[in-house]
Amino acid sequence: MTGADLTSPTDPYAAPWPAQAQRAVTLAGAIAVAYLGATLVPIIRYTRSSGDVGPSAAHVAALLMGAALLASRSPRAQGWRAWLPLLLGPFLYWEQRWLIPGLGRAHQDALVIAWEHSLFPSDPSRTLAERFYYPAASELLHFAYASYYGIVLVPPALLYLRAKREEYAQTLLSLSLVYAACFITFLLFPVDGPRFLHGPAVAPPGPIRTAVLSLLDTASARGTAFPSSHVAAAIVSSVCALRFQPWIGRLAAVLTALLIVGTVYGGFHYGVDALAGLLVGALISMVGAIIWRLLGQSCRPERA
Repeated sequence: MTGADLTSPTDPYAAPWPAQAQRAVTLAGAIAVAYLGATLVPIIRYTRSSGDVGPSAAHVAALLMGAALLASRSPRAQGWRAWLPLLLGPFLYWEQRWLIPGLGRAHQDALVIAWEHSLFPSDPSRTLAERFYYPAASELLHFAYASYYGIVLVPPALLYLRAKREEYAQTLLSLSLVYAACFITFLLFPVDGPRFLHGPAVAPPGPIRTAVLSLLDTASARGTAFPSSHVAAAIVSSVCALRFQPWIGRLAAVLTALLIVGTVYGGFHYGVDALAGLLVGALISMVGAIIWRLLGQSCRPERA
């Protein structure tokens, strides 16, 4: 596979991909496909218990699509492969609603609540909004929470459209790692979170808050509170953006800081969930940088 092979049918620049970037893109896609393969058992168990074949069909279709893109050598397929983890991300979160009950692990809210009480004088997911009952602040924090997909998707998309192949590949790899870390944790250590146990926080009403609650009612999955994947992925994306395009990175960092507060203010996560997401995001940012350097070393020609 040559550097010029990995182009998208909609790529306006058709820029070549350096070998290190190619390997990072391939590894990111392989992480997503391996995760789909490893979670075949719980999705099948869910289908057997519920009688609903739709989740298994969707899971297998995603697995086959990802495997086909990884195996194909056609320029068109290889171009879409560069977007595979980002395209699969929302689906991989969505299907937690099937995988978590399919695996059947005990939910750990009692333990996380004990951690919460050991760190905070009160339960911030239930008291923060009441203490700071300001409509403008509430709308701002809910807007920041809703900006999650913009934080995660816009910076890498800009890198891709600007033909910054190595920077895009590094961002893609780190996001793939953080998705895998969070989704595996959800399966092994499911935590419902305060919204499922007590309902959302008593925050001032407003159109943005109403829209966020409606979205969560439709798209959120029980058992995915710890760590906050919103916080973890936003941290990773912001760190990468600050390195590669500071002008967008600063905006992403501000939105991420507000998102971290908003996840707790809105009663969507325990404070511990947000802290864990911050730590996971920081750790994955470092791990991603290390793996990137290792990929670069493996691409160097051996000296005679």
